Amino acid sequence: MPINTVIQQKRKEAGLTQEQVADYLNVSIPAVSKWENGSTSPDISLLPPLARLLKIDLNTLFCFQEDMTRQEIEYFCKEITETVRTEGIGEGFEQARQKIHEYPHCEPLLHCLTFQLDGLLITSGLPPEEKEQYDKTLSEWYRRLSESGDDKISNSADYMMVSRLIREGDYDEAQEILDRMPDRENLLNGMADKLMLQVNIYQQQGKTEEAVKDLQNALLMSLNKVQLLLWKLMDAELASGKMPTAKYIADKTVEMTALFDLWAYNGFPAPLQIASAEENADECIRILRQMLKAMLTPWDPSGSPLFYRVAKTTGQTQMLPAILSELERDPAYDFLRKSDQFEPLISAYREAIEK
Repeated sequence: MPINTVIQQKRKEAGLTQEQVADYLNVSIPAVSKWENGSTSPDISLLPPLARLLKIDLNTLFCFQEDMTRQEIEYFCKEITETVRTEGIGEGFEQARQKIHEYPHCEPLLHCLTFQLDGLLITSGLPPEEKEQYDKTLSEWYRRLSESGDDKISNSADYMMVSRLIREGDYDEAQEILDRMPDRENLLNGMADKLMLQVNIYQQQGKTEEAVKDLQNALLMSLNKVQLLLWKLMDAELASGKMPTAKYIADKTVEMTALFDLWAYNGFPAPLQIASAEENADECIRILRQMLKAMLTPWDPSGSPLFYRVAKTTGQTQMLPAILSELERDPAYDFLRKSDQFEPLISAYREAIEK
């Protein structure tokens, strides 16, 4: 809120006229009018008595605050997303830098912007050499966040830093950070205990719908974690050269998706990886057709007895550019690009993104 708006608003709240303000400060009424319409500002010597008259401090008069509110942060992060969409990732980073410079000690702002821009960069589809400068900035921001006194902020930043260091091949530093992080199982167990207590309270109060909603969301989180573990286990078995075991695990992820009414997309990544490891182009194309279609299809859990209280998803359209770029550039998919079905499939989904 600009200073002219503050003066006008606080004057009215105090029940004062422009004439009374002018008399108190020994200035003309037109001068006060110009302050309020924003054409001029009060002389610096008039600011303390003006603030006292309006019964506010100078920080309020200048609309200065050390931190942004949660609502302001959420709104600004939405602006960043729109900026990236319309002007590109570079403009999004620049807009974020300016706001961080304006609020240098606001950790929730830095936390929100860092994670959001990280996700936007991943889904941007930019080649690795163009991402490098932005990755460097994100790494600097994650390091700042890791020093936060807020455990939630520092732990989440450490987690992302370890993931980044692993991708960069810096395993020693990744291990060093990982060793100082709290045991995630302990954290999850604590959350589970809290959930059970909350559910007991809801049930005693007769708030069964709230209990169902919390339990369904917790079940979904647990199932997603199990699927992630299965994907990682399959990766490890593939790396060990145990293809039959890897295939068995991949089949379990498909069965699990159907058994627990999960989003259809969940059943495709593991079989796709198996087909890729076997360089089976026809099978990869078949799976990709279903997987890419599933990505654009929101998951509606309302018809599932397990998840009817879980919010409907919007699909993963934002992930498509990154996936398509990986398919087009990753050497692991060289065999796939020789298929005459590959380019038409990719082009169709490129067009779907642009619509």
